[in-house]
Order: sequence, then structure tokens, then C-alpha cells
Amino acid sequence: MAQVASNFDFTGPLGNLTAYKMRGIDKTILRTKGGATKEKIKTHPNFRVTRLQNAEFGGRSALSKRIREMLWPQPALADFNISGPINALIKPIQLLDKENPLGKRNIIISENPHLLEGFNLNRRAPIDSIIRSPLLGLVFRDTKSARLKIHELVPGINFFVPGKYPFFSITAVLGIVPDLFFSEAGYKPSSKAYDDLGPLESSTEWHSVMEGAEATELDLQLTNGAPDESFSLMLSVGIRFGTIGIGGAIQQIPHAGAAKILAVG
Repeated sequence: MAQVASNFDFTGPLGNLTAYKMRGIDKTILRTKGGATKEKIKTHPNFRVTRLQNAEFGGRSALSKRIREMLWPQPALADFNISGPINALIKPIQLLDKENPLGKRNIIISENPHLLEGFNLNRRAPIDSIIRSPLLGLVFRDTKSARLKIHELVPGINFFVPGKYPFFSITAVLGIVPDLFFSEAGYKPSSKAYDDLGPLESSTEWHSVMEGAEATELDLQLTNGAPDESFSLMLSVGIRFGTIGIGGAIQQIPHAGAAKILAVG
């Protein structure tokens, strides 16, 4: 991956090059054009394995999108593009399908949900470097609910804010991530009912960064249940920072904070 390292900077196409920006990388990324045409990849016998790999990549991309949707609004706290890393996280789960051939392997998160746990949406200052006491997340499949337990936060002891922010709030998000199964129409969940499910968010009140906060719990209860058992419950946690806005109300500071996938079951 080439990068522009001088004062000469641009984005867009230039001859055989394409320049673009990527969140989390300060420099401009350069990519060369070329390679086989899309039509050749779709039809030529030499690209049969490539087509099978692309089919599975499409399945991982579809599931990555659903995971990002079930994290909302935590992705707004990320300091890099999380799409590719989530896709990479899903690949070993797909490889666990030993029953189906390459190009048709299913993605069964529900059999190995713990493999998603601990995914951080931040590289510069992950949430574990801000809140040093472990955050406890519990998910309950039978009731489609979850609980986040937060220890007392004491500045300088177990609470270290990377910046001069006056206020903070902690947010828990609970969502349903379906398993995806291969079909000729692409990778799909076991039921279309999964398409209508959305995440549930619960947040603490705004606290002073200088004062910290007492121990607390956040409880989340989904009202729309999954249509079958081909799913995983995903609990994420994030810390956001705020400042006094117009009218004296506290407003969230864009892209300030951190988040992670805490528990999946």
C-alpha cells in the first residue's frame, strides 16, 4: 500500500493511480489500476476458485454490515474504519464450517460467539485504557436481555481520560446478530424476520470527568425476539465525551470516545 509522504497531496484518479483517504491513517493512500476485468473473473475457468472465494467474502461482508448495525451508535466513536477488521474477524468462524465446500461455507456465529468478544473500535486509546476496572457484561439468550456492570470510576485511579473533556457518559448497546447461510441469492439469515430487528441503547447520565462516577448498572431488554435460535446476542459498551452546547445543554463531542464488543452469547 503506497502512501503520499510529501507536501504534494491529492485524491481521485491520476493516470494509472487512484488516491484516497482512509480513516485512522493520516497519509493519502495510492492504489494502482489494472488486473483482470470483472467479466473475466465472472466467466473464465481460471478464476473459478477466485469466484468461490469472492462468494464467501460477500457473505462475510454481509455479516460485517449486520454487526455494525447492531453496534449503533458505537461506530461513531471508532478512530479507524472497522469494516475490514470485522470482516477479518469473521473469516476464521466461516472456516469452522467443515460440512460445506469452498464458496458455500456458512457463517455460524452462534456456535462460537466468544470469538467476537473483545473487538475494539479504537487503536489510539481503547476503552480499556480509559476505564481500568473491568467492565462486566452479561447476556441472557432466554430473555433476550443483557446487563452491564460498571465499577466506581475514580479519576487518576481507574479512570484516565485521554483529553480535556468536561463530561462523559457510558453507553451499552444490545443487538441480535443472525447466523448467515449460503444460498444462490447470496448469504442470508434463516428468516427474513431478522431484517426487521434493531439494536437497543441505554446510557448513563452525563458525569463530570473531574469527579468520576459511582458504581452503576445498565439493563437492556429487547422487545422484539428472534424468530429461531440461529442468532447471537451482542452487547457492546462505549464511553462518549461531551461539552456544554447552545442553551447550556450537554452535547456529545463528535468522534471523541471509545467502544468495544464486550459480550456475545
